Amino acid sequence: GELSYILAPQRLKVGDTVIAAEKADVKPGNAMPLRGMPIGTIIHNVEMKPMKGGQIARSAGGYAQLVGRDAGYAQIRLNSGELRMVMDTCIATVG
Repeated sequence: GELSYILAPQRLKVGDTVIAAEKADVKPGNAMPLRGMPIGTIIHNVEMKPMKGGQIARSAGGYAQLVGRDAGYAQIRLNSGELRMVMDTCIATVG
């Protein structure tokens, strides 16, 4: 029943329910750790360090794509083309 503001991804409409949990559906607006997302997912509002809050892909039109996982790290491709490794316990939002 808690209400709050979030960064709204495309295809999210007024009245849609969003979930932030360890395991959630891969729907726009839902937030979960990178280890729980399928490879190829488009994401935004990505943490660089666990529990620090979203720092990557937060501006209008900004996004990243989860391209791989290895040894406790997730590899994400930013829309600039840069590849970045972050811990797979970091949380990101789908969409």
